[in-house]
Amino acid sequence: MRVNDLIGVIERTAVPARAASWDRSGVQIAGSLADCDKLAVALDPTPSMVGEALAWGAQVILTHHPLTLSPRLPDRVDDYHRLLALVLGAKAWLYAAHTSLDTAVDGPPAWLADALDLTDRRILEPAGTEPHWQARWRAAPGKDVALALSALPGVTAHPCVRQVEAVFPARERARVEAALAAVCPEASLISLVALAAPAVAYGYGLVGRLPAPTTLSELETRLAALLPRRFFIVAGDPSPVIASLAYCPGSGADMAPRAFAAGADVYLTGDLKYHQAQSVPPGKCVVDVGHFSLEEVMMRRFADDLAATLGETGPTVRFFPGKDPFAAHVLDGALPSRTE
Repeated sequence: MRVNDLIGVIERTAVPARAASWDRSGVQIAGSLADCDKLAVALDPTPSMVGEALAWGAQVILTHHPLTLSPRLPDRVDDYHRLLALVLGAKAWLYAAHTSLDTAVDGPPAWLADALDLTDRRILEPAGTEPHWQARWRAAPGKDVALALSALPGVTAHPCVRQVEAVFPARERARVEAALAAVCPEASLISLVALAAPAVAYGYGLVGRLPAPTTLSELETRLAALLPRRFFIVAGDPSPVIASLAYCPGSGADMAPRAFAAGADVYLTGDLKYHQAQSVPPGKCVVDVGHFSLEEVMMRRFADDLAATLGETGPTVRFFPGKDPFAAHVLDGALPSRTE
């Protein structure tokens, strides 16, 4: 598969235009290889992971976290320098789907909401809306073309007299045009209009209701079975009964007030700071599950989604597990007395 086409598939989920202004989602290192038959997916672009992926034969490496948010010259020998040498030496590509993926709350970031069966889901921090397009082509037979286009996700199409009309999310335009060319190569575009409605909302985090009220202890047991971490940090004084939950993968502790304002009893995230923990209101709590855990599973799900989309004729997709840099050490016996 052509690398540019593969990037197009990635960007149907991780839409570049949705990325935060401060972010550097997208191509991190442009390779000289034109084709890809092995795609490696991971959370972090570490030299060890990249070396393992290249040894496997990956031509494209997709990570969540960017290579760096502040590009610089390779003016010293460090991990940044070593990673550049590895990827460039293999003529491979490195691509990061960072906040462009975080905002795809109808995709991989929704994995925890799916696992917990959250209902009444809402975006925790809306970032914008993406319009739908309405397009009309001159095509015959229009009925067959409309059926082919309607088979695509999120696309509605109907035939007119020697024409076909379709409404689709903006991010699906390339796929719609490719499907149209496959079934009716002689089709010609008559009009293309951005619609005020419907629109696809995107943003960060989700809030919703649990299928049945639970306790914090029961919730933690459930999370321990879902996450690659067995210890959590809890701040606040939770209600005895938890009915609603919000979460944001990664470093989202500053969104806790928004989560509680949205009605969440518990907020899950990572990188909770001391003063943020102090400000948790009574009857609410923040569970810091670590920056790593929610995003590690998110990227595994993204790898599975890409494998299903690319199919047997596309590149082989392999997920490379990461490692949580934090570990809990439980001390035996009483802690020693502190001497001043």
